Amino acid sequence: MKHIGLFGGSFNPVHCGHLLAAESVLKQLALDQILFLPAAYSPFKARPEIRDAQRLDMLRCAIEDYPAFKIDTRELKQTGPSYTINTLVDIAAENPQTQLYLLIGMDAWEHFERWKQWREIMDLCHLIVLSRPGYSLPKLSEYWQKKLMDDVKTLKVSTPGKLIFVTVPASNAASNKVRECIKQEQNIDKDLPGAVRDYIEEQQLYRN
Repeated sequence: MKHIGLFGGSFNPVHCGHLLAAESVLKQLALDQILFLPAAYSPFKARPEIRDAQRLDMLRCAIEDYPAFKIDTRELKQTGPSYTINTLVDIAAENPQTQLYLLIGMDAWEHFERWKQWREIMDLCHLIVLSRPGYSLPKLSEYWQKKLMDDVKTLKVSTPGKLIFVTVPASNAASNKVRECIKQEQNIDKDLPGAVRDYIEEQQLYRN
């Protein structure tokens, strides 16, 4: 059985925090692959102001040196907002001998129960909640207490529907902060992979 992590988001732009988190989860859970799923746009956010193709180009630049990182573009081909449940149903059907792990940040976890068909999401994958500066471990309801695991080896042989909190390297990088820094002509070198920074400069993205 293969073990694949699913990492969705706007990636507007992809930054070093994304890569650090993905690499850490890949190693800690001994996954075979991390699949990046750039969204057309989130139901909780405004549509990105740059073209989908540009976000995709930056993501390709960012993961070029990571053999276990791949990109799935199915959500970009949709006309409406991207719903995780629809993507998971398709990927699970296409990969019957694969265990899926959905990666979300602690900020997204706070409103996970507002996601479309969130209980059905838990029928298809394990939920991997990533640490984030400024967020602490929450008090869990009885439902989530029953789902919670802290042992990776047991998690990997369990049926879908488990929850685990994973500590990843701290990073203050955030896409909205990067965009604002660019508008203000502030330094972003520490937040972006070099190839992504060069692409943004070449395309003159996120300028006023």
